[in-house]
Amino acid sequence: MVTIYDIAEKCGVSVSTVSYVLSGQGEKRRISADTQALVQKTAAELGYVPRKRRKSAPAVPQPTAAPPVVAVYWPRRDFEMCMPPLTQGLNNALSKATVPVNISIRPYDQGHLGDQLQGQAPPCDAMLFVAGQKEDLTWLESHPPVVPSVLFNRSLPGYASVSVDHMEAARLAAEHAARCGGTDITIVMNTVDYYGLTSRSEHMVEILRAHDWEPSGHTLYCANRVDDGYELGCELVRADRLTHVILCAYDMVGLGILGALYEAGIRVGEEVQVLAVSTGPQRLFARSCPPMTVVDLRTREIMEHCLSLAIDYAAGHLTDPRSLTVQPEIVFRQSAPQRAPEQADI
Repeated sequence: MVTIYDIAEKCGVSVSTVSYVLSGQGEKRRISADTQALVQKTAAELGYVPRKRRKSAPAVPQPTAAPPVVAVYWPRRDFEMCMPPLTQGLNNALSKATVPVNISIRPYDQGHLGDQLQGQAPPCDAMLFVAGQKEDLTWLESHPPVVPSVLFNRSLPGYASVSVDHMEAARLAAEHAARCGGTDITIVMNTVDYYGLTSRSEHMVEILRAHDWEPSGHTLYCANRVDDGYELGCELVRADRLTHVILCAYDMVGLGILGALYEAGIRVGEEVQVLAVSTGPQRLFARSCPPMTVVDLRTREIMEHCLSLAIDYAAGHLTDPRSLTVQPEIVFRQSAPQRAPEQADI
């Protein structure tokens, strides 16, 4: 006997979606016309018979429609700094949700998202993708989503998205670095091709060059980890290569450099200015030694907006892809104060 579970699996939608369509609530639940047509066609092809027409069927309770499912894909590794604001954003969105919803957390290996999606992933009503690399975005672009999908800090045709203004973040960081250090600036970029991180870094270089900064000899690369930033800071001290400003494309690297300079007795905020672009929890940088100036990418707010959108899609309240841009903000602290002091000899 064909059940709504069979139809849901065949269509690649949730059981609740099938239940709503077959009970005549598709329009009320704002389920797209294409999805309703697919469910009705599949039910007919499989020979589904509603319970009220099964005269010989035993009287058993109708299954209760399950809450819609949102699948959240985020990286397995090198994402520790983002986790507190991400989970806060998830909690905020769930607290504000007007419908029950199930969240399915699905970790993935960056660069291999397509491998996981081509496998036998459980069905869901909407998907949310966090921090895809270039290879992941290429795969998503060539494989249109089968359910409504939202991109976190990324943008692709056919996908909803919530993203920070990457170019504005780069401008805030680069122009403050130029105010603090003129052309005596070292920029520390990432070693991995993350879409947002790479585009911001490239734009920072463009802005600094417009201020007559010369990248040769002052552009370094470092993995996105505190320990790697610390080792880089130690090497800069040993090699006597400190400039008046160190601009980090990622906050974990900045924290590591702060630690190395502190151990070397360098007066950060006076002899050397350190600032970074940040996705992490702001209370951490407010308590670093010294407190670190950052361009806050507002990760918590972006995640909150992303999940709220995904919930609306999963519940059928929205159909067309929507995009939202969040503005970053610079938070001035002691490591690179708003009014830069006179340059000191290093």
